[in-house]
This record gives sequence, structure tokens and C-alpha cells, in this order.
Amino acid sequence: MRLEHWTANTGYYRQTVCSGMSAEVTRAYGRLIAAAGALGVPAPLRDPDDPWRLEVLTHPHGPRVLKARIFAPNELPVAVLAVAEEGSAGARRAWRETVEAAPWLHAGRVPTSLPEPLDGAWVIMALLLPLDVHGEAVNWLGDIEQCIAWAFLKSLEPMASA
Repeated sequence: MRLEHWTANTGYYRQTVCSGMSAEVTRAYGRLIAAAGALGVPAPLRDPDDPWRLEVLTHPHGPRVLKARIFAPNELPVAVLAVAEEGSAGARRAWRETVEAAPWLHAGRVPTSLPEPLDGAWVIMALLLPLDVHGEAVNWLGDIEQCIAWAFLKSLEPMASA
């Protein structure tokens, strides 16, 4: 499976394949997503003592779409992301909400500059604060976004029509 990664603030795009993600990492982030979603409170992001938190958002986008927010130690939301395995109406709505949440980093870029999501698996992340506020996160947010996306996609049961 191939995953398309988008950054809503810049329009940056890349692709990854799951073979680059270890099963241990996928399981760990799958447990994190499940815990944050079940408890309804932000959960430690990278280890049990991490002051950075992941919040799984309750949403009407459907069971095969994930919306989540990442919080900094000062409890400010730093990023919001959406993950989907395909282009359902709920997935497209989650995409648009994420794009609309992004403050644009390049002059002249507007949310309509990004294409609609394709029918395959995708993740889009919007950075909510200027990067100089939490510059330490710049080095690892993309990796975390990839871990969350792959963990969510790998946790989905195969669709009956597949």
C-alpha cells in the first residue's frame, strides 16, 4: 500500500510505503490511537512521560477516517491531521476541514490551491502555530504524522467488498 502525505500549510507532498515502518512502531501507535480515542482525553505522544499529547477527535466522518490534534507541553494545539484510506464523502470533509485550519506559510497560497484527495490512502497535517513557537517539534512532527497514519491504516479491518 502507498500513502500520500500532504502538509496543508505549504502544499508539500510525498509518498511512503508501509514496508518502511516496523511492526513494533505500528502496534505502539495503534495502541496510542486506541487509548486516546477510548479515554476521550489527550494521551502522551511518544512515551508515557511525554508532555506532548495526541487527542483523537470525535467526528462524523466515519469509522475509516481519523482526525487528531497534537498538543505541545503548554497545552496549545500545534497540529491537526486527518487520515483516510479512500475518498469517501466523510474523508473529503475531513480533508477540507484540515486544509481550512491551516494558516498558510507562503504568500499567495490559499486552501483552494491544494487538490482534493485522491481515492487512495492519504494523510494531511496542518501546523497550527508558527514553527518558531515550538521549533523543537519541526524535526519530528513529520515522522510522528507518518507513524500515526500507518498505525491507523494498518488497524482497519479489510472492507467486505475487498
